[in-house]
Amino acid sequence: MTNTIPDYRSYLEQVTALEFKGVAWTREKIVEVRDFLAPWNHNIALPHGVYTAGRDDYYSAHREMMRVVAERLGEEFNGRRIVDIGCLEGYFSIECALRGADVVGIDGKLLNVRKCEFVRSVLDVQRATFVQGDAMEVRRESVGRCDAVLALGLLYHLDNPYAFLENVAGLCDGFAVIDTHVALTTQPETIKNGWRPELSEMRTFAFGGRQYEGRLFREFPAGTTRDVKDVSPTASLDNDLSVWLTEDSLVQMLHDLGFAGTEKIVFPRDAGTWWSDIQRDCRVLLVASSPRSRFRSRLFPDP
Repeated sequence: MTNTIPDYRSYLEQVTALEFKGVAWTREKIVEVRDFLAPWNHNIALPHGVYTAGRDDYYSAHREMMRVVAERLGEEFNGRRIVDIGCLEGYFSIECALRGADVVGIDGKLLNVRKCEFVRSVLDVQRATFVQGDAMEVRRESVGRCDAVLALGLLYHLDNPYAFLENVAGLCDGFAVIDTHVALTTQPETIKNGWRPELSEMRTFAFGGRQYEGRLFREFPAGTTRDVKDVSPTASLDNDLSVWLTEDSLVQMLHDLGFAGTEKIVFPRDAGTWWSDIQRDCRVLLVASSPRSRFRSRLFPDP
């Protein structure tokens, strides 16, 4: 028996060649393209009773993140501009666009961007634009100002969270929603349905002239080829190691970068979300507010 190495490069060339403009989307055609692009991490309801992830509802964690976004916008999406960095397969971008927001979804992986474009075409979504790009290069100069930034399932795949969040602070006039894994002092051996992330001992990282605590997370084994990285939709773009900050260091970093405040969204343990038990899932959901005008007390003089 011989080992067959998957031809990832050929597959990505076929993905690149897919054409979505002017397609008459029958049920059979939708299923054909969906399955060609599978597997899916976002479950999106398509016409004719088709779902990208093959189930007839949406994930509870995704529902909760969208609820947070809607609440912070006062349920008013019309006229709002949202940048979804690390948009993966487009659920959050599409949802916001269908509610009336103008959305730019950015992802480093071609495969993810093509999935987003497929969904946009099938659902005829007019207000969402998808771009392939490095999350570390998303700045106000390139994408313009926005009312909200979504960084969902992204931060723990970066090797320089400080530089990324500094860019976010520069382009966001409203708030940023951050869903991320964090490092724990006593790290469980397994998290998230038995996943065993390869994490270093706790260490100190220097970013922006300041020090933060966390762990290194191995994204890929040393020597992983470019094509393997390109077909790994939920891993980093290129770096073999990423930084998982502790929760305290992450909040401190947001404060150091000038965000006006950070809220942690918490859930009871029986809620069944990623954030119900940080000791089990090592995951937090934060809302960071952009800088506001300085508070001036009517009772006490400024210090």
